[in-house]
Amino acid sequence: MIGFVVPFVFSILVYIGSCANSCTGKPNMLPINENDYVFVSQNTNAKLYTTKNIDPPISIVHLYGTPYQMGLAQGQILKPYISNLVPAVMSFLEAQIGQAINFLPQWLRDVIEVEGLDAALELTYYATRDYTPSYFYDELKGLSDGTGIDYQTLINIHMFPELIQAACSMVGAWGDAIKNTTGSLYQLRALDWTTNGPFQQFPALLVYHPNPGNGNSYSILSFAGFIGALTGFSSSPVGICEKVWISYNGTENRFGYPWHFLLRDILQFDHDITSALNRIINSQRTCSIHVGLGDPVNEFRVVEYSYDYVTIYNDQNYPVYPAHPRMEDLLYVNKHVQPSNDPCLGQLLEQQYGAIDPAYLIQHVTAEHQTGDTHAAVYDFKQNVIYVVIASPWINGTYTPAYDRQWTKFDMTALFNEKL
Repeated sequence: MIGFVVPFVFSILVYIGSCANSCTGKPNMLPINENDYVFVSQNTNAKLYTTKNIDPPISIVHLYGTPYQMGLAQGQILKPYISNLVPAVMSFLEAQIGQAINFLPQWLRDVIEVEGLDAALELTYYATRDYTPSYFYDELKGLSDGTGIDYQTLINIHMFPELIQAACSMVGAWGDAIKNTTGSLYQLRALDWTTNGPFQQFPALLVYHPNPGNGNSYSILSFAGFIGALTGFSSSPVGICEKVWISYNGTENRFGYPWHFLLRDILQFDHDITSALNRIINSQRTCSIHVGLGDPVNEFRVVEYSYDYVTIYNDQNYPVYPAHPRMEDLLYVNKHVQPSNDPCLGQLLEQQYGAIDPAYLIQHVTAEHQTGDTHAAVYDFKQNVIYVVIASPWINGTYTPAYDRQWTKFDMTALFNEKL
């Protein structure tokens, strides 16, 4: 029973925490760091770089070899960070359950209070393990061996995206929407989730270099020791993003393929969004979410992803309503429950239509719409670069949201070509 109750608890908690007034923010005019990172260390299957002039720095971790070897290498090279983060994450999640439990009927509160969070996470693992490729667990076993952290604890940490959902924004702009720029497709992924947790203390850009014949090189914007894909970009190139689908009223199911592992498989194995859509359609899905998929040929699609069905939207068939005008070669979803009556994101995109570019998405869309409080990324497919930003750590009740902080530009051609 817990595995079906906790998603509702966390959805309420996270969504309520992310619904600030829209279009009240100011433009973000901070300069963008240009590939501003330095080498730190390496081991048999990993190389570690770190950004400069950002506090805390983002770890850029190159991982090579088999899944187990990559897990072991990450565990060894990021051991101090992971060893601090894992217990802090578990404490944070337990505290969130305590804050959210009052939203539930008493009998449901009793179930959670008796069984606890670990039981909910382990039940989620048992419900999903038969649908999850074994190489994810091989990598987690390596991570456990590299850090000395209990294997089941690491598995439990990787189940929490199945229990939480985030109110995020996504944008795909191409063709006429960007015709006065030099791009092919620009994709925004803004993660509006928690900012009072420990995650932003140890941000990481994980760059995977699988063995030959085992898929694409790809990257995920994450935190130390977390191998699921919340935000990512591959060498194909394909870009991913996701958002909670709170208005879904169909079947709730927890027996299937965890969505953050499926999205990572898209990055590793799919060469365009057509093959990614086939993967989604043919999978045993669990949570109800919106997925954003981009590639420079097929442009951008928004997917309503659920256990019951998959609906695929482009710029021509996405529902139109007063706060969501349709624009050619532009597809977007704001951070609110869909359909949303908040006009901010649509207005911002209308203002720059025909010349939308990464700078506008960074300086105006995220900052003025106040989206991407946890982290955000902009993918420039033609230039093969990504721009990322992370929230500051939560200290004494204060923090700076990601959209108000300094962004860093990464040359993905260079990162994907990095040799061990």
